[in-house]
Amino acid sequence: MPYLPPSKRLDPTIETVENYLYEIGEMSDDGSKVIIEGIEIEIEKKTETGKAPMKLMLHFDHPGAARYINKLKQTVWKELKQYYHMPYNDVTVKGYKALPFGYKTDGSYTILSFDIEQLKAVPKGAVPAPIQEEGTTYILNAALNDNADITANPQRQILVDGKPIKSETKYKIYPKLEKLFGPYKGKLDSWLWTYYQQNKVFLKEYGHIKWDPFEFGDRDFVTFFEEHMDKMKRESGIKAGDYTTWNPSDIWAVKGMNSVRTELNKALKKGSLIEMNSILIHLMEDNELMGISLKMIKSGADAHVKLHNVETSAALKSLGLVHQVEEYTMKDISFRYDNIWEGDTSYVPTQVKLGKKYEVNIRRAGNGVGFNTQIKGAAAQGGQTPTWMVVESLSSSTLPSGMKLKKFSKDVTDYPQSEDDFVKETKGYQTMYEFITKKQSKAKSWTKFQLYMGGFYGKGAKGKQVAIVRCMLITFWYAALKSYSAKNVKSAEFWTDLLYTGMKIKPGREFAPHAKIS
Repeated sequence: MPYLPPSKRLDPTIETVENYLYEIGEMSDDGSKVIIEGIEIEIEKKTETGKAPMKLMLHFDHPGAARYINKLKQTVWKELKQYYHMPYNDVTVKGYKALPFGYKTDGSYTILSFDIEQLKAVPKGAVPAPIQEEGTTYILNAALNDNADITANPQRQILVDGKPIKSETKYKIYPKLEKLFGPYKGKLDSWLWTYYQQNKVFLKEYGHIKWDPFEFGDRDFVTFFEEHMDKMKRESGIKAGDYTTWNPSDIWAVKGMNSVRTELNKALKKGSLIEMNSILIHLMEDNELMGISLKMIKSGADAHVKLHNVETSAALKSLGLVHQVEEYTMKDISFRYDNIWEGDTSYVPTQVKLGKKYEVNIRRAGNGVGFNTQIKGAAAQGGQTPTWMVVESLSSSTLPSGMKLKKFSKDVTDYPQSEDDFVKETKGYQTMYEFITKKQSKAKSWTKFQLYMGGFYGKGAKGKQVAIVRCMLITFWYAALKSYSAKNVKSAEFWTDLLYTGMKIKPGREFAPHAKIS
């Protein structure tokens, strides 16, 4: 999210903060949870507490180490405090810091707190990303710094110096990984193939360079850049936003830590994101610093290294590793949004399909909507397109007259909060609904859709959320199709930007140069 100076920060409500949490993270595959700092979180909202503060509770399994919880807390706290007015000091709930927000005088006072499940059994959720990523550094450091020979036999058993990884005693890699995985150690074996492949392909392409030991945690470059993002601005002059909006790198390879930090600090004083990207390209050319995005590798599959956002560098292009951004015309792009008027499931996505490989899933995220990219057949999502960027892209697309809104908005309070509100704006929503359904022969009639929406508004808080999300989806699809459905380059560019902005691989959009192992 863009940084707001103190004078422009917003007054938070429980609804807007809940929605904001989905924007600073990524949605889970089913759209019901948000992933922040690699931890899958279920958000519970409690508003009927009498005179006591309302509650916004973040439920998640213990990630295995307190530092991961602290990293999550720091990210959430920093993001919220640089976007909203937060007038109260932190409090403690169940042994963890909680964040009060809102105002006692108007009934919006809320406590945002952690509810961490201490599990003895193997957690049901995915292994938190920080554990996955730190595991990668263990393997790379063993190979690069300790000269461990990590291979695989025909049965896909991972070997270290010719011995099964579980039984080798020289480097003690497996016990170290077991300790790292903690309550998730039952899932460690499913990650060994990924670690082997990541190491294999990295050594193939970059093993000849004398890298410093990989760092993970307080001393790594992810933390370095996170701490300095508020100093960087986009070409438009607005703050750059958070780290993940700019850079998908999970770990960093560095040679000559001190000299690299000195060069980066000089660039930070200028505050230009574009200039920072140019410096990162220069450092990649000289094999001094390289951000690496990591993806899980399916068992039996081979990993590959691809370089992204380096098209301006002849030296890097000559390596033959540059990712070729696929260009699409409107013939390659199709839409599915019948879920707006079909079924009662609130998390079923609407979709933009680009070619045979990519999708953008547009679905409920908290109280609002989110834009998640998906690579078909991949073990992980492609990334999330920031909603505020979508709003910017649709700023010239106006809505029907007589409506509260003039343009698509990410603010849930801009949409009908009750059936009466919906009826008051019925003419505008009818215009938009009939526009997006005019070629949909199986769509509900407007009269039936009104009754359908009234049913949701009549089902309490959960039904209200579903109704508001459908209003948001109607508004998005109207604004987008009204301006970008013609079979021209401008339309195709909008939809491909929606995809590549989420994947952080679109050249010229101020995304960081990086390598991706997938």
